[in-house]
Amino acid sequence: MSTQGPITDAGGEIAALVYTARDRPDLVLCDCAKHLVESGRRVCGLIQLRDRPPGDARRKLMDLDSWRIVDVARGDDAAGNVRCSVDGDWLYRMARRAEASIRVGVDAVIVNRFGPLELAGRGFRNAIVAASETETPLLIAVPEFEFEHWTRFSNGMTTRLDCALDPVLEWWHRVASPGATKPKRDPRACELFK
Repeated sequence: MSTQGPITDAGGEIAALVYTARDRPDLVLCDCAKHLVESGRRVCGLIQLRDRPPGDARRKLMDLDSWRIVDVARGDDAAGNVRCSVDGDWLYRMARRAEASIRVGVDAVIVNRFGPLELAGRGFRNAIVAASETETPLLIAVPEFEFEHWTRFSNGMTTRLDCALDPVLEWWHRVASPGATKPKRDPRACELFK
């Protein structure tokens, strides 16, 4: 079995927003998406906000293609352990839609998380590969404990960013193409997360 990951030449267009338990990557991703849309860029992908009041088991996700917010319920497994009940078919459709948007042409892609699904060839794996193949800038949140897996997955061909908006915007200005499309989404949607 080959250990080579699917990314062969990212040219710096793909950046890993590496975070720890004390960071708030969802807010950084949301602020980045808002900045890009306000500057006339078309963005696709998915953001999940894990920040919520204590005792609130809901998960909010935003589809950046439609700027639609979805509440994802949580449930208990047979042993009574709380587990996320994200519908696998829904997540697959979101990933396929992001991949299609990338292939048609967007200015940037934001992916909520890199983790076990992508390592197993599912989740947003194909969207990440499509961004690499089309040289579309992609920002993905990577937990620090998964960074070694990410490095193997990406063949080390990506930029590592601290979990803050300033490094993300500095990276964006380095890799962004000069042309911008007209805003298609309401950038105030991210305010619903705050």
